[in-house]
Amino acid sequence: MDDNTLDECANQHRPLVSGDVEAGNTTDGVHLSHHTPHSHRPRQQKALLISIVLTAAMMVVEFAASFMTGSLMLLSDSLHMLSHSFSLLISFGAILIAQKVTTEKWSFGLYRVEILAAFVNGIGLLAFSIWIMVEAVERLLAPKAVLGAEMTIVAVVGLLVNLTTALVLQRGGLEDLNTRSAFLHMLADTISSVVIIAGGIVIVFTGWFVIDPLLSAVVAVMTLRWSWGLLKESSFILLERGPEHLKANAVVEELKREFAEIKSVHDVHIWEITSQFVCLSAHVVTGDIRLSESSLLRDRISLYLKDRLGIVHVVLQFESSAC
Repeated sequence: MDDNTLDECANQHRPLVSGDVEAGNTTDGVHLSHHTPHSHRPRQQKALLISIVLTAAMMVVEFAASFMTGSLMLLSDSLHMLSHSFSLLISFGAILIAQKVTTEKWSFGLYRVEILAAFVNGIGLLAFSIWIMVEAVERLLAPKAVLGAEMTIVAVVGLLVNLTTALVLQRGGLEDLNTRSAFLHMLADTISSVVIIAGGIVIVFTGWFVIDPLLSAVVAVMTLRWSWGLLKESSFILLERGPEHLKANAVVEELKREFAEIKSVHDVHIWEITSQFVCLSAHVVTGDIRLSESSLLRDRISLYLKDRLGIVHVVLQFESSAC
């Protein structure tokens, strides 16, 4: 290779180090930034801390009020608050753990802890939903008196706390599955508070105590659906199923259209480490080109996949059609 070719290669590689590829990673285009999708999530950390304090405080209030008023809805909501406080702690801890840098044993870092947290949150929601439904059936068979006015007042306060917490989490950012799972917990409690207020008003004006377990069951069914969706999404990532919006065949066809040097692509694997951390590995068949040319082509493909499709970790193995 002559000096001009070497200079050309150096110039084309230089922007990758300073701009598109994070400094400190390899500059051959294979490993793009692992930290770009997360950046330690400072906004999410702050939002989760505020949410933990608000949720834990309201949980204590509702738990005490449930015994004072005899309301199953308040008791179920306080238990939801307890599970939510725990889930928020898990989510917060998951972000802290995910900040750990990659090591020899943990080559992808600990980002997947966030997905494990989302999975645990989903299981918690599922379990509490089933428990509430069982308790509601028992109350329907043996109705208990409920202090409607007091229950309504507590529910209004709970609604304000839930709305505030949900707003804090939303402003913190919901782009990752872990934080979104915490937001879903808050959304479930917000709807639960509205239902409790409606039930309290009915009890105050009609004395119909059966409305308490009935509405508790309705909230449980809604929460059950959300928990199932959360478990499904987190399970797919843990099982390394390809992202829903990225089909391997479509990606291959797009690469062949974009890069004339590519003859074919095979053995394609696309998977997620965690939310917004998509990986791809593939075998790329080209003509009989030089090593320097294949290196530059690899960089171009990697950056295209990152900018166009959001695939941030790319491993390509080149093969020659002449062989």
